[in-house]
Amino acid sequence: MNSTERYSDYEYLAFRRDGHVLTVELNRPDDYNAIHIPLHSELARVFAEIRKDDDVRAVVLTGRGKAFSAGGNVLKGPRPGAGPVLDAFFKDARKIVTDLLEVPQPVVAAINGPAVGLGATLALLCDITLMSRTAVISDPHVTVGVVAGDGGLIAWPWLVGMARAKEYLLTGDKLTAAEAERIGLVNRVVEPESLLDEAHALATRLAGGTVRAVQGTKQALNRIWLDTANLTLDAALATEKECFASGDHQRAVDAFRAAHAQAKAAKAAEAAKALSDATA
Repeated sequence: MNSTERYSDYEYLAFRRDGHVLTVELNRPDDYNAIHIPLHSELARVFAEIRKDDDVRAVVLTGRGKAFSAGGNVLKGPRPGAGPVLDAFFKDARKIVTDLLEVPQPVVAAINGPAVGLGATLALLCDITLMSRTAVISDPHVTVGVVAGDGGLIAWPWLVGMARAKEYLLTGDKLTAAEAERIGLVNRVVEPESLLDEAHALATRLAGGTVRAVQGTKQALNRIWLDTANLTLDAALATEKECFASGDHQRAVDAFRAAHAQAKAAKAAEAAKALSDATA
């Protein structure tokens, strides 16, 4: 088996192995790595696959292109409504969170660009999070009519405290990298051109440690987050699912898309006017 052969059936995740370090890239760069249903399904199985890969001792998780992940695919394509597709979607949502928390190998997140919604959750549930100086992070579930139920309720309160978690999860406001580092949401901010090198160097260091000691320490610490998941995740996902099934989410998405189209049209008109004025 070659270095990444076992991961050859993934379409929207890309893999590279360097020694005992596996780099996993969300791979929809033309859509800012937005998580549509096929990518969501791949995320629901990849961490269990990594768990079984004894040659992997550390993981770097990042996004290909300009973004880490824009989160849910709200600008393009249909959103799941009530029925079997929605049921499967939320089973996968739970599995993504619990599998990421249970994978024994340490995972280093390299936030190379915007990390939004589920994208933010993926990064923040990793063990160590590095963030590009030019990146932003937010969990705007509420702004598209749904509960922040996919794991944000686990990560944010533990990382920044309940008061700040409520502020950012109830408003969906964006944080710059500097602010995210200041409040303890991420470990440290790195210059864009050195982000992946630093993430890989850290993962290599972790991979070079005593496997039982490193993995055992991680697993013991993650019991705290898994206990929180057992307390909150099912209830949060159930109410998030109700938002999808009731139509609240679709109505919010329709309004969001209309506002986005209007803003895009206004920007194009402004650019056209500037060009016309310049050539007059």
